[in-house]
Amino acid sequence: MGVDASSWTAEVPSSVSGLQGSCIVIPCSFNYPEPDEKPSEFTGIWFKDTNDVIYHPDSSKVFKDYKGRTKLVGDLRQKNCSLRIDPLHRSDKGPFYFRIEIEDHDKYSYKRNTVSIAVSSSPDPPSLSVREEVKVGEEVSASYSVSHSCPSDPPLLTWSHSGTPSVQSQQLTNGQWEVTSSLTFTPSITDHNKSLVCTAAYMGGNTVKMSKILNVKYAPVDVKVEGVSSVKEGDSVELRCSSDSNPAAHSYRWHNSRGPLPTTGPTITLENVTRLTEALFCTAINTVGRGQSSPLKLNVEYPPEIKVGSACTLDISMVTCLCIVDSEPPGTVEWSLPAGPLPSTRVERHGSVTMVTLQRALGFSETIHCNASNTQGNATLSFTVPTNACLSTKKGGRSHSNQPITSMQDMDAAKGASSDPSPSRKEQNDSSSEIHTNYYTNDQLYGNMEAEEDGDPFECDGGDDGVYANV
Repeated sequence: MGVDASSWTAEVPSSVSGLQGSCIVIPCSFNYPEPDEKPSEFTGIWFKDTNDVIYHPDSSKVFKDYKGRTKLVGDLRQKNCSLRIDPLHRSDKGPFYFRIEIEDHDKYSYKRNTVSIAVSSSPDPPSLSVREEVKVGEEVSASYSVSHSCPSDPPLLTWSHSGTPSVQSQQLTNGQWEVTSSLTFTPSITDHNKSLVCTAAYMGGNTVKMSKILNVKYAPVDVKVEGVSSVKEGDSVELRCSSDSNPAAHSYRWHNSRGPLPTTGPTITLENVTRLTEALFCTAINTVGRGQSSPLKLNVEYPPEIKVGSACTLDISMVTCLCIVDSEPPGTVEWSLPAGPLPSTRVERHGSVTMVTLQRALGFSETIHCNASNTQGNATLSFTVPTNACLSTKKGGRSHSNQPITSMQDMDAAKGASSDPSPSRKEQNDSSSEIHTNYYTNDQLYGNMEAEEDGDPFECDGGDDGVYANV
């Protein structure tokens, strides 16, 4: 049966690349002279150039080094002679060629169409793409591509970041395939300067990774007003606005409860701070947005002041003395006689104000001292209590009580006698008047407490009116 040999043709790449331990598929197609009747059976065989059989439908005819590793994946009836080798060994270099045997027709070896295999021990470099700059909260897409030679078992691609992945595969030339994984995710602040990693795991145990550092842009966060925690009244203090942002903040705004302050830098200096200096907060601004701090209230320290409203009152059989002290930090407030200290009856604290009460039975004539001190200074106020106080009842039987015995007039002199050089009341009043002109303070001055006075006079048994004035 005459056959034109020129019609026996095959198409295979001259060379294919494969990864050791993975699989490889050698693409192959062939042609032959068409017989008069359609062939009923085909037998495809692959040979090494040494004529060793590397694939045969009868496995007993396959060379031992290739037994169990080769399979014809093409459909010979469709003239597809593609061969799979799995797993690929380093020695599987070839060259190889295909032979077709057609029952009741002819047979042919395509020795002129050989294919060699370039076996590598590591995968080809992958490709990872993602935008150089991303913004927090905005959806981003990254893609990762690797080539391979095993379409039946492509590499498994995984990402280090959570998100929504999708995988696509496409055939290239010369037996190569490309698999691409795309990841859609939303970056957060914690992703900034972190690596986005994609890993490809090949059949046979080989892996390849690629990563890129994420540059996440975000508005200022963790904005704080920083500075000293405590400051002495009358001193100056510098405060700084700090924040975390990308890019760094380029401008700042300072505010108090009244509104913006005339400062736009990262620091602000407060001159002559007082206890009434208002809380401040700052706003940091960058090209993405802005962030605001919580208010910072300075802890302003000042020496004790014994407030108006401190006094002693007489009851039928009792003397009650109240000493009201404003100081920061709150210090100690004690009662004393010339002979020594007296225990207080009750102590109350309301913020920087300490209220100390002393109750004594009538029948003594003493000068009682209220002594207040803290880390910034001290103050003393003295009261004189008479000994023969008598209370009578006016018409109608109403009891007369709570007549105040006011303190010694010269309180400034008493405070000036202290060894601590704390400011006098006059100096503090002057400072308070300056508060009204300080931009960083408010107008709510401390409200002095006034002692209530009973308008009824005292009456003694001798008929003389007894009024106890300041000593």
